[in-house]
Formats: sequence, structure tokens, C-alpha cells
Amino acid sequence: MRLRVPVVILTAALAMGAIVSAAPAQKQPSAAEVELKARIEKVWAGWETLDPANAAPYYSKDADHVFFDIAPLKYTGWAEYAEGAKKLLAQYASMKFTLGADLRIHLHGRLAWVTASWRGDGVTKGGAKETFDGRWTAIWEKRGKEWFIVHDHFSVPLPMADTAAQPLYKRLGGYDAIAAVVDDFIGRLVADRQLARFFTGASNDSKKRTRQLIVDQLCAATGGPCFYTGRSMKVSHEGLGITESDWQAAAKHLVATLEKFNVPPREKQEVLSAISGMKGDIVTAR
Repeated sequence: MRLRVPVVILTAALAMGAIVSAAPAQKQPSAAEVELKARIEKVWAGWETLDPANAAPYYSKDADHVFFDIAPLKYTGWAEYAEGAKKLLAQYASMKFTLGADLRIHLHGRLAWVTASWRGDGVTKGGAKETFDGRWTAIWEKRGKEWFIVHDHFSVPLPMADTAAQPLYKRLGGYDAIAAVVDDFIGRLVADRQLARFFTGASNDSKKRTRQLIVDQLCAATGGPCFYTGRSMKVSHEGLGITESDWQAAAKHLVATLEKFNVPPREKQEVLSAISGMKGDIVTAR
């Protein structure tokens, strides 16, 4: 765990002016490059809506064309691609894509291949924020007066083999990291006026015991060498009158804590998934 002296300024300005005037003029993009770049921006804006129908106008509809996405391995034909992408994007409430400055357009007659890195900033329907980097290669063909994608390939870097197989406990940073997360999370809950009532009247000893039980539970749940000795979630939360609103408020605090400690998207999602499985035993009031 997952900123002089006026004469000197004048001299510098004059020198900079000389450098700029002496620099060779940058190559102006061709009309085809300008046209294709506009299409590229539109296709990415279409994907940002989370509805493949808005990206569809920029894709070839030939039934035998193959498209590679992050998951699964491939789609054959736009109809299959759109259906699969729709299911993948359904878990998000919003998505923002940013193309890297390394975008390159290579023209060869009526064909072009485009390469770029990209960053995705998404918010799941559960409120969790995710950020991931990826790569994009696309082959475009000009048909009539417009360009269409006849093949593209989205991919994200593969996690390092030596860490991918490790239990979540180790990927989070071990016991001390988990304890730090719990301390920050509890601090946020206590400071929240909506949730502070659940801590009112508890002795310092009770608060310490509760904190330790949460650390042990999260440690055990993530594959660590801990043993949770507390009561079940249903028994320990029964009668507290925890509502859906309380749950959502606590979930936002947990996300904020994980982001404070720069927990990577994969590990953050695994923690949130583990916690969400307890919701049925914790939320008991409406």
C-alpha cells in the first residue's frame, strides 16, 4: 500500500525569441489526419456514454471482422462486440476516458492504423472509484467519404506474476497496512454525525476491542494469519437499526480511506466485494 532581475528576464526573453524564430516550423497535419482525429474523439466519447450504440456509427458492421477487448478474448462482428461490451460496462455508473499524448495516426492510402495509450476513470454502480491504464490499436478504412474501424484491440497491462498470485492480505501490505486502514476508517465513522451514534456510550476499552476485532476480521478475510474471535455480523449488529443510508455513508468512508492509502483498483475492488457480502447481516432497518 492499494510539489530577478529585470535585465535577466529581458535577456532570457530575447534568447527565447531567437530560439523560437530559428526553430523549424512543425509539420501541419493533413486533411485526412484532421478528419480521422475528429472521428477518434467521437468514438471515445461514444464509449464514455457506456452505451455501445453511441460508438456504433464509427465501426464496420462486416460480420467477419474481429475485435479484441479487455474481456473476453475476442468478438466476431459488431453485434457480438456491442453485446459483450454492454455487459462489461453495465457495472459502471460513469466512465471518463483520456487518450494519451502518444496518439499516433499512420496513413496508407484508404487505410490507417492508430495507436495510443489511454486512462479510464470510472465509478461503479456501488460508488467505488476505479482508475486503470490501457493500450489501444485500431485499423481504420475509408469507405466513401468516412472512416470506419475494421479492427481494434483494447488491452491493459498484465499484473506482475510474482504478485498476482499472492493473497489479498500481502497485496494490501500485510498486518500493519490493514491496521492503518482500519484506524483511518473508524476515525471517519466517528467523525460522521450520521454514524457517530453507534459509538456513543462505548468505553475506551470497548472501542479498543471493537477496533481490534475489525482488524482481525479484515486480516482473516483477506487471507492473513489472523483468527476472528468476535460474534457473527448478524448477532453483533442486531438491534442497532442500521439503515441503507447508514451503509452507503460508511461505504463512502471506506472508499475514501482506501484511496487515501493508494490501494490499487484491483485490491480496492476485492476489499469492497468482501465487505458488501456482509451487508445482509448488517443492514436491518429501513
